Order: sequence, then C-alpha cells, then structure tokens
Amino acid sequence: MDKLLISVSGIRGIVGQSLTPEVVMHYARGFGRFIEGGAVVIGRDTRYHGPMLAAAAAAGLMSAGCDVLDIGVVTTPTAEFAVKRTGSAGGVVITASHNPIEYNALKLIGSRGMFLTESESKKYLRVVERKAKARSRYGRSNQEDGWDIKHVESILDLDIVAKQKIKKARFKVVADCVNGTASFVAAELFGSLDCRLKLINAVPDGRFPRPPEPTAENLDELCHEVKRLGADIGFAFDPDSDRLAIVDETGKPLGEEYTLALGLRYILSKKKGPVAVNLSSSMMNDWVAREAGVKIYRTKVGEVNVSEKLIQAGGVAGGEGNGGLIYPGIHYGRDALQAAAIILSYMAARKLPISKIAGELPRTFMVKKKIAVPKKGINPQQIRKNFKAGKIDLRDGIKLVFDDYWFQVRLSNTEPVARIMAESYDPEKAEELADAVEKMLT
Repeated sequence: MDKLLISVSGIRGIVGQSLTPEVVMHYARGFGRFIEGGAVVIGRDTRYHGPMLAAAAAAGLMSAGCDVLDIGVVTTPTAEFAVKRTGSAGGVVITASHNPIEYNALKLIGSRGMFLTESESKKYLRVVERKAKARSRYGRSNQEDGWDIKHVESILDLDIVAKQKIKKARFKVVADCVNGTASFVAAELFGSLDCRLKLINAVPDGRFPRPPEPTAENLDELCHEVKRLGADIGFAFDPDSDRLAIVDETGKPLGEEYTLALGLRYILSKKKGPVAVNLSSSMMNDWVAREAGVKIYRTKVGEVNVSEKLIQAGGVAGGEGNGGLIYPGIHYGRDALQAAAIILSYMAARKLPISKIAGELPRTFMVKKKIAVPKKGINPQQIRKNFKAGKIDLRDGIKLVFDDYWFQVRLSNTEPVARIMAESYDPEKAEELADAVEKMLT
C-alpha cells in the first residue's frame, strides 16, 4: 500500500512508506487542533515500530497545545476506557490491529471514549489541511502505568460477568495472545477468575508468530494445545485485543462470527433490549434477536457505527462479526477481554461445554474473500442485473438479502482491497455466491 488508508478505522499505512514519523506527527498535530488543545491519552500495541510512532504522535499533540497521558502498551479497549475514565478530550492508539506487522496506524478516540464518527472524521481532516496558527503554549507529557489492571478490574465488576460461578467452575483455558497486548493482561483476567491458564504466544515483542487476524485458518497451534491439554476452551486475541475468536473443547475453531452471536445470546438472557451489528455480520445474530424478541439494527462496518446506533436505540449490546463484541457497561467499544469474561459467564451459567452451547445456534456457512479493488469500482447495477430477486442495501457497498442467504461486496476500511462475503445454510451455495460475485468484479 503506497498510500495512506483513511477511514473511521483510523489512518493506516506501511511503516517507512506511506506511514512515517513525519506523517504521524502531522496527523496527530491536526488531531490536537481538532480537539482544541485538550488532554489526550496515548497507547500503543506491541509492534516494534510503535515506540517511534508514539513519540512522533506525542510531539505532534504537544505542539498543538495538548497535554499527553502516555499509558504505554495497552489494548485498544483499555485506551478507550482510559479516555472515558479520565475525562480526556481524546485519545490516540498506535496500532494497526489485525493488519500484518509492516503496518501501523493512528486510531483516533473522541471524548466519549469512542472512535471518531464519520462526520467527526470529515471535520478532523478539514482541520488537518488548514494552516496552523502559531501557539503560545505547548503541552506536556506524563506517563502512567496500570490502566490495563484498572480495565480488568472494571470488567470483573460488571453486572453481566458471573465472577463467582466462573471461579466455582475452575475452567481450563488456553489463550493465544499473538505476542500482542493481551500478553500483558490475560493472566490478570483469567487468574482473577480462578481459571487454570495456559498462555501461548505471549512474548510481547511485536513479532507475530502467526497471521495476526484470529480467523479459523490461523489458529492451528491453539487448536492443538486445547486438545492436548483437555482444556474447556481456547481464546485467540488479535494484536490490540479488540477481537476474540473461540476454539471449543474438542480443538475445533468455531469461527470469529460465533463470539458475537454467543455473547449477544447470553446478554439477552439477562437483559432485554435492542441490539446492533454491522451489515457484514452473520444472520445467526438475527436468529438470536428473534429468539429473545428484540429488535436488531444493522449498520455500516466500523466499530463506531455500531456504537452510535446502540446509543441512539438504547441498545443493550452489539458488535461486529469479526470477533468484536460490544457491551456498554464500561465503554462503547469492541473488547476481547470483556468478551472472554462474558463467554466464560455463559458457560458457567449453562454448565455445558462451549461446543454444545454453540451447537444450539443455527448452522450457517460464511465465505469471506479479499480481491484487488476493481479498476471500475463496485457497480451496484452490474451486480443487481444478475441477482434480481434479493432485497438490496446500498449503505455499505452493495448487499443483497434473500430468504435464507445473502452476499455483500464492499471496500475495506483497513486494507486496499474489496471484500466479498456470502452466507447461507448451504455451504455450496455460499461458495457459489462468493465465486459468482468475484467473477463479475474481476
């Protein structure tokens, strides 16, 4: 990627190419001007180029008059939590989340502890391009450790987390931290719940031992360890710990879509109210909402889009099918640590293996593909001409929904690619749909 990718998911690029310290300083200074010199929390993931880019971001922010609170290597949800808890004007997290190691990014957090909305992002970018006025005051920087522990303590205090039941169950857990931010804090979470824990890939040197996205095909080592140790469950984190995937007690990866569906089902068993998920998430979530008798809202992809809808609708939970569960007890962001505590609560409440609980959901099959962005773009008319019967949704690329299957094609917020997703109760139908859409676009 030789150009920056700018979206509601941050300002992202390859370090040393499109993303340099100078670029980071420029965009961080613009963010400081956008929030009018208020206090800013800075955190980062474990990537080895993180300290360099965090220093550049801090310099840019201080040059705009912002006082910086550097909380070090923390999960992205910890940074969101810290912004909200400290009453800061904003936050910057240096992380490219699930992208490969050569990438990094600035994720920008507003004063509500949420990423900038689409409209806020547009205003921010206009500020970035304006010429800066000379300043009479420059900001200062302070460092403060311990925010990851405060975050875990707040998770354990949530009404939805069955702390005593989990402790009584004494679950055996294997956690794959991908040498990312969970490496520092997973033992604190699972230890506080009296789980018997085996950590793998928990050396936080920022050099990922597997592809960082916690998809089923990347979890062979976790699957092997769960089976070898006779564990009750395996959890896989991504580098900044906002996404969580599950491996069941037989060593089978459930697929990251199940984290959201299972989390929603447990939460709705305790609290009734609307839920919100993005347009690319599984139709298992619709089934969960129908079962609970609640309304489900669909949004464009992007954590903040789901968070905004939850606030507007008074929703009890939501998220994205990439393993990102949102429960707004302490903040409105995807949170893998919180999701793990919620899944363990579900297991403790039901007193069933996770495979049995997951087996109660309707079995669907989803195919996800990445292709080069078509030279002519994504033409809804071209796709519509070949699929006339479906209900069309143009809020995020094009999605066509039929009675028992759907497909979508959209431009990615985090990579220079187009994404094709298809889901059906029939695996062959899902493959057929994805292949047909790919042929139309390439």
